[in-house]
Amino acid sequence: MRRAGWWILCWLLVTPAMAQFDWSGYREYQHETGLLRFDAERPEALGQLLVWPEQQQVHHWLSMAGWWQRQGWDMVLLLPDGQQQHFDPSAEQVNEEQQQWLMTLTQRLAPSFEHPHDTPQLVLTQGSATLWYQQLVQTGALPAPDGLIVLDALPVTHARQRMLAMSLARSAWPVLDVFTKQHPAALLNQELRRKSSSRHPGDYHAAFLHTPRHPERLITAWMIRHGWMPQPPGAPDFLKGGEQNETGISRSQNTGTGGQAAPAGL
Repeated sequence: MRRAGWWILCWLLVTPAMAQFDWSGYREYQHETGLLRFDAERPEALGQLLVWPEQQQVHHWLSMAGWWQRQGWDMVLLLPDGQQQHFDPSAEQVNEEQQQWLMTLTQRLAPSFEHPHDTPQLVLTQGSATLWYQQLVQTGALPAPDGLIVLDALPVTHARQRMLAMSLARSAWPVLDVFTKQHPAALLNQELRRKSSSRHPGDYHAAFLHTPRHPERLITAWMIRHGWMPQPPGAPDFLKGGEQNETGISRSQNTGTGGQAAPAGL
């Protein structure tokens, strides 16, 4: 299985025609929903992480699946399609084609939320997926997550920037907003979200990483803070505090639903 996984990863890295790949040979592939499900390496999972990536970024999250399994978490990976970048989530008039796409998308995602209610359901969205996911939750098409991780969601148009900033700030669930880019559009998005979050009492945190390749350490620290993952054995004293450290994570006064605080990075 490991050898087959490496072949698939290599194929994804060298061809742009990802959508044409036959996923049926992949053991974790669920044909009805177009999802890849990786079960935790323990009898009962600590929780589930649903990853909705950007186009052409599936290979990055495939390479991380084994890490989450070893941490005791189920990981579900949505195979995105080009429509999420083609349609406009901020459109006031939604045509029939976009409505049908949203219905199909909801049907694909809904089964992944059918998990034991005593374990946390976290969602990670990348890029253009973030606005679509927030829209599906806020319209009631999908249930709310226990927590949301956002990676490089950087809309270009002002309407989408304001829409996402308000949506994240008003979320009733904890949000970890991760940036790895510092170009003008990224800086503008950060500023709009900072202003929006300052006007709402939600559990919103923003952090900067120099590379998107290994966000799991930052995410793990955030999960420990909310009580979704146990502290590692022999954890240093700084893991018990909530002070800002070198990753530059910003903190709200609301400590969320979890237990003790932890720093932004491990």
